[in-house]
Amino acid sequence: MRRLLSRLFLAVPLGLLSAAVHGACSPDSGVTQSSSSTTGGEDDGGLLDPPPDTGILDPDAACALVTEEAISVPLNLYILLDKSSSMAGDKWQSAKVGLTAFLNDARFEGIRVALRFFPRAADNVPACDQFAYKEPAVDYGPLPGNTSALLQALDAETPNGFNTPIYPALGGALLKGIEVAQNNPGEASAVLLVTDGQPAGPQGTCGGVNPEDPTVIANLARTGAQHDPPVLTYVIGLPGADQTFSNQVASAGGTSTAVLVSASNVAAEFQAALTRVTGDALPCEYELPTDVKQGNVAITSVNVLLTLGADEPSVLPQDAACDGAGWRYDIPGDPSHIELCPATCASLKQQDAAKIQILLGCTTIVQ
Repeated sequence: MRRLLSRLFLAVPLGLLSAAVHGACSPDSGVTQSSSSTTGGEDDGGLLDPPPDTGILDPDAACALVTEEAISVPLNLYILLDKSSSMAGDKWQSAKVGLTAFLNDARFEGIRVALRFFPRAADNVPACDQFAYKEPAVDYGPLPGNTSALLQALDAETPNGFNTPIYPALGGALLKGIEVAQNNPGEASAVLLVTDGQPAGPQGTCGGVNPEDPTVIANLARTGAQHDPPVLTYVIGLPGADQTFSNQVASAGGTSTAVLVSASNVAAEFQAALTRVTGDALPCEYELPTDVKQGNVAITSVNVLLTLGADEPSVLPQDAACDGAGWRYDIPGDPSHIELCPATCASLKQQDAAKIQILLGCTTIVQ
């Protein structure tokens, strides 16, 4: 699984939460432990029976057995890139520069990226067929291992085509995203639409709807966002993109607004937009530590530590209702993941730097 060793950036908000492994036992704790294992008492049946809560928790707390690295839930990202004729010239070259920089950025190690271009070449398959766009040109693979194949595909492609069939292209990408989400429980799935225009084509109707109608396309994104598990749709609008349409699709896809790139410095702005979108797409969910899964540590003896910048770590309270700052288990009583509450997640993605750690062995601080 991917271990995020990255930072949150304020200028280009990025939801990458780094973490580190530390031994966590004070000299007088009376507990023998290592950084990779937790041992309960002889008569506790393998579950930790923590001492009374002191109200002060940190990696050196006397009750702590270990502070464990927080492992983020993997992200599967399907990039759908417009290669219509209007992309020719500086926009295409700038998109290549921005994508190349993004794919080579060590901060995104572990993200699983797939790539597809549109429009596709004319053939005997109906232009409306979403399944014709389902399979990516480059299949999902983690960065940096998949970077070479992605860059080769990008280098081999050139802008061509006189329409922008966003309806079938986005529909196909969402179908693939849903398939990946269903086949990989507990992982996040998202589609990133990159375009410089507004929908144009196919001609006529597709399944009784107008494929050029922004509302029809937004409804595709909404279907993905409302699916269980959800597949969110992000939109990056390059120079020439219709702002109203881009925002409509992003909002329906569960990502609020599109990220629009100006004509002043397309390459740099596009790279920044990719960074922002990818960071936002990363979920604020973490795998349950192995010792908790195995029953060596009770779920009532888990705490989440948050460190902002050079500050000392502080404890995020558990809040099952998530009506404020804090965290919760995905399934109360039988969890598989730790989830940061929406307010905490949104706040972290606006910070310069943050670190998440999981402290095992101390009574859970509850909101």
